[in-house]
Amino acid sequence: MPTCTRPATDFTPEQLRFPPAAGYTVRADFAGGEISSDLGALVLAAVDRRTGLIDRLSAAINDSRDPRYITHTLRELLTQRVFQIASGYEDGNDANTLRGDPLFKLAADRAPLDHDNLLACGATHSRLEGALRRSDIYRMARALVLQFIAGYPPNSRVRAMLASP
Repeated sequence: MPTCTRPATDFTPEQLRFPPAAGYTVRADFAGGEISSDLGALVLAAVDRRTGLIDRLSAAINDSRDPRYITHTLRELLTQRVFQIASGYEDGNDANTLRGDPLFKLAADRAPLDHDNLLACGATHSRLEGALRRSDIYRMARALVLQFIAGYPPNSRVRAMLASP
């Protein structure tokens, strides 16, 4: 009669290792320390590196801010806002809580454990959203449509149909 070995019921891995992100080694352990429950931000960052959506959206906006007073680039602001919305944090004031989250910081190419290098607060996002012009919003919508079309193979019927006026 074959014997069946049961897994240990109290087994907890000491550490999980992930591929490097933004030049940092990423490991998950169960000992506490800097804690985040939003690993999805790193997945979104990896997808964005392949698709270039944030760069496309950044290029669509005319940034009229005074460069002397800029702490967060337009790309950083869009990365933070889009990734937070995609992670289920749709309210702008969620940025206040998540601005120090190590995985959101890592996804935005910031040092995850640097407590003096926070992401933007909700008020900064509110000012950005209020400063967008109708032409910026039109170009962003166009960028989203072009991103959607780019997802189809070059010679597909769907892409030809979507690209025609």
